[in-house]
Amino acid sequence: MIEPITAATDVLLAVAAAWFAVLIVRASTDRAARLLAGALAVTAFGALAGAAYHMARSSALWKVSAVPIGVASYLFGSAVAFAYLPPGSRRIARMILGLQLAGYVLAVALSDDFGVVIADYATVMLAILVLCLFRLRDLAARWIAASVVISFAAAGVQMSTIRVGSLNPNDLYHLVELAGLFCMYRAGRLLKTMATTPPTTQPT
Repeated sequence: MIEPITAATDVLLAVAAAWFAVLIVRASTDRAARLLAGALAVTAFGALAGAAYHMARSSALWKVSAVPIGVASYLFGSAVAFAYLPPGSRRIARMILGLQLAGYVLAVALSDDFGVVIADYATVMLAILVLCLFRLRDLAARWIAASVVISFAAAGVQMSTIRVGSLNPNDLYHLVELAGLFCMYRAGRLLKTMATTPPTTQPT
């Protein structure tokens, strides 16, 4: 079934994500910010693949659109880890994220079940939200938390039966998710890698 409106909203999402990624890269050289920009860039690629899928459904196109969602979650989680965790905890977090990504890619390769996407995305986003709730003094953390909450709301719309005129739940999901991407962009402009304090030596 061809879904031109859903494909069009996917393209709109891709353009917004790509533009936000470019703006962050232009504004910051910080590693955490660049990782978040990477998450947005991969999201843009996934949205374009999603647009292709909605115009010509196939298992191969579904997998091409699904894998970037996991990669974007990994990069987003890594960005937050660099910003809000010390080096030791950061390494552990990125190891867990990497293992989850590997498992996700394998699951997507073996199955077309959208539940796999939901499980991976929801767990990473929930972990990001919890970490940012402990860092709400930081403005970037507040923007990230807002982004996650909006993304969860968008997912709720996608799983609903809500329709607005000719817009189906997938179309509405894409439009709501635009606000989440904007919050990610605002966070990326502010995000900074946590500074590591070298150990102090006592005078002899």
